[in-house]
Amino acid sequence: RPGSSTHTHTTHTHTRSQKDPPPTTETMSDPVAETPAVAEAPKSSFPSGFGQAKAPVEEAVPGGSPTPAAPIFGFGTGSTSGFGGFGGATFDPSMFAVPRTAAAATEDDGDDDAAATADVEAECKAEFVPLVKLEHVEVASGEENEDILFEAKSKSYRFIEGEWKERGVGPLKLLQHKENKKIRFLMRRDKTLKVCGNFFVVPGTKIEEHAGSDKARVFTTMDCSDGDVRPTMWNMCCKFGSVEKAELFQAEFEKAMVVMKGIEATEGDGEKAEAKEEGDAAADALAEGMAKAAVAEEKVEEKAEEVAA
Repeated sequence: RPGSSTHTHTTHTHTRSQKDPPPTTETMSDPVAETPAVAEAPKSSFPSGFGQAKAPVEEAVPGGSPTPAAPIFGFGTGSTSGFGGFGGATFDPSMFAVPRTAAAATEDDGDDDAAATADVEAECKAEFVPLVKLEHVEVASGEENEDILFEAKSKSYRFIEGEWKERGVGPLKLLQHKENKKIRFLMRRDKTLKVCGNFFVVPGTKIEEHAGSDKARVFTTMDCSDGDVRPTMWNMCCKFGSVEKAELFQAEFEKAMVVMKGIEATEGDGEKAEAKEEGDAAADALAEGMAKAAVAEEKVEEKAEEVAA
């Protein structure tokens, strides 16, 4: 009450309701206790030296987030797709590579190219000496003393057992001897050079076009190309690559028949002359023998008369 020296303090007591929350007690946290647990490094399948590498240990900092330790072997801590034995670190080949300059790289490439070129040249220059040395031998073909009147590639046939059978394919030639001027037909097979036609052109041989092809010519002759087999008369056919060659062959064959007819006539006259000479010589020898016999007989008669007297 105003004016009174006595003050009365009224103490208000607050009763806590059961529904109010309990008082909060603040306590300082322990940095060591709050450090998060570090996961155990996975085991590696690499042999000793790699699989025993320890995972990096994180250091806890009071009042902050943990700081990761430095990576092992200089590997980063990025992706976990690297080697499992290095705690998920990514392999970086550049950490182990030796830096090269552009000039050094160019020089190395040049050396490689030069070495490769040298190897190729060395291989090309290689020489192989044969174990057996063969000498060149000249083989006589029998055509050295003959001149070629006609030559063309042809296919020859023989008419055997009711059908045309092929004899061979190769060069066909009409050859004239340089001395006696006789002309013969000669044909050899390609590659093997085996004779598949060989005979003298005979005057009076009938040569005509094949009924089924104007490139072929048919004739009958005594072929001697079978070696030791006795020559036999054959119907032969020669087919050429064009009509012009077939016509030229027929023309040259007919000319050869004219030449051979003249040679036979000359040889016939010569044979007759030789025969006459031989006959005359035989007659002379006979006459001489008869004369000698007569002389001997006269001598015998004279001796007989002397003895009788």
